[in-house]
Amino acid sequence: MSNSVPNVFLLNLLIGESMPGAITCTMNLGVSPTTKTVQGRSVVFQAVNPPLHVESAVTGKYNYLCTNTSCHIMIIVSGYTENESGSLKNFEARILLEDNWETGTANYSFLRDGEWVTMSNQKVRAIENSEINDLGKLAEAANN
Repeated sequence: MSNSVPNVFLLNLLIGESMPGAITCTMNLGVSPTTKTVQGRSVVFQAVNPPLHVESAVTGKYNYLCTNTSCHIMIIVSGYTENESGSLKNFEARILLEDNWETGTANYSFLRDGEWVTMSNQKVRAIENSEINDLGKLAEAANN
């Protein structure tokens, strides 16, 4: 059996409280341990009238942050959407995960009606995502 690191693995995250009416962010990322990069999509959503829906193609990097007693994973991403003028930055996030990639906290910002909205100290947890359950679907979603 090989102890090699996989070229890419899928990471689905839910950021925020999953309470009715709360703003939530889902991120579907392809993670490359070889290059320590991430790429995929994010969706910021809130069920209000009119609903909030900010979708972005995201890309970024991650690093391990270690002390004598623990290690964490810091993911930093920027997100963009296409419009008639070209590519527009509409999302950014800093996510600090436990070293098992399962839980953590995040600060993120998104563009809403021309103004940046910042969400601080949001809970993060890894989730199963039946919409994006393989890297091919993630690549397709990120390119749309």
